[in-house]
Amino acid sequence: MTFRKVHIILFLFLLPLSIFAKKQAPALSEIERQRFIYYFYEAERLYEKGDYEAAFQLIDFCYLLNPEDAIINQYMGDFFSGFHKPQIALPFYEKSYANDPLNEGILARLEHTFVLTGQTKKAIRIRDKLDRRDGYDAYSAMRRYQIYAAANDAKKALNAVEDYLKLDPNNIQFLLLRLQVLEVTNAQAKKLQAAYEQVLTLNPDNIVVLNNYAYFLATHKGDLSRAEQMSRYTLQAEPRNPTYLDTYAWILYLRGELLLAQMYIRQAIHMYDEQNIPEDVLNHYQIIMKE
Repeated sequence: MTFRKVHIILFLFLLPLSIFAKKQAPALSEIERQRFIYYFYEAERLYEKGDYEAAFQLIDFCYLLNPEDAIINQYMGDFFSGFHKPQIALPFYEKSYANDPLNEGILARLEHTFVLTGQTKKAIRIRDKLDRRDGYDAYSAMRRYQIYAAANDAKKALNAVEDYLKLDPNNIQFLLLRLQVLEVTNAQAKKLQAAYEQVLTLNPDNIVVLNNYAYFLATHKGDLSRAEQMSRYTLQAEPRNPTYLDTYAWILYLRGELLLAQMYIRQAIHMYDEQNIPEDVLNHYQIIMKE
């Protein structure tokens, strides 16, 4: 109800062409070289304008001039990534890396594309390589979490978060991530309750956590008085949030305050489109109104 199972979403983006490493001039004749330079930078201009098809035609011409060039292969990978075809982009990125292993931008692109093509182990190997170069930090831990989350491997996603928390145990962002994974995987009640308490100690006004914890207490025979206080606080912050209304109604029902529970569950139902009422909210409505 309050923390319905959600897919952990990996937020990824295409890196801009402006961060490319210094471009290497291909070994071409002078006429071909001048033509290459013109089309190369014109393709970049069109790309940055958003005219991807025209840019691709030009960069494809560059590729035919020198298919071994690392930067050209990187461009080709970026174009296919832009067209949401990571399977086609991947061999270009791999060729780019093989021809220029010192290129700082290509490793991140490879990691990104391995994730998109479901090659989790290869993505993690790239992350290991980046860590050896740049060092392990919060960003790296977050990337590891995202890679495993994209593969729906909740156990390893949780391990990535907990590994970082050993270094920084009060990092609220990672504590919230840990709590989210524990909620989604229906962790043991004691472990989940401890995670709620830890987050609220550091972030006591987080209304999403307060709502979820209030519902957790209500459904695990916890302190209903405390649950009601937390739930009431979330409603004061967002009085028209149907999830919070439903939580509060259910807690009131469990406390035996039937008339108030009916009032709040009606409000919750009215906030939804008739065709999109969540099953648990509808179930609460039927139980409360039946009384």
